[in-house]
Amino acid sequence: MVDPINTSNGAKLRLQPVQTDGPAAAPGQAQQGQPVSAVDQVHLSDTASARMTERLADTGPPFDAARVSRIKQAVADGQYPVDPQRITDSIFQDYSALMR
Repeated sequence: MVDPINTSNGAKLRLQPVQTDGPAAAPGQAQQGQPVSAVDQVHLSDTASARMTERLADTGPPFDAARVSRIKQAVADGQYPVDPQRITDSIFQDYSALMR
């Protein structure tokens, strides 16, 4: 069952101007007009960086790199099997799970 869209609440679409020729900045932002790299920056401490490096060295990457390599090669060779029915079933299963 799908709920209808309620249009009687008086909500109106509010269009905002879009700037396409430079860095985007929110209205009233203190550092308006500066590139994002000059405004937002993230720095890891030496300790956090070392811990992250140690953790990756101990556990490896968070994915199976060998499997990714095999799949990439199969795609490049044109031999990666695509089963449309399996893809469709998976999409519907995910959709059904979201609707619960």
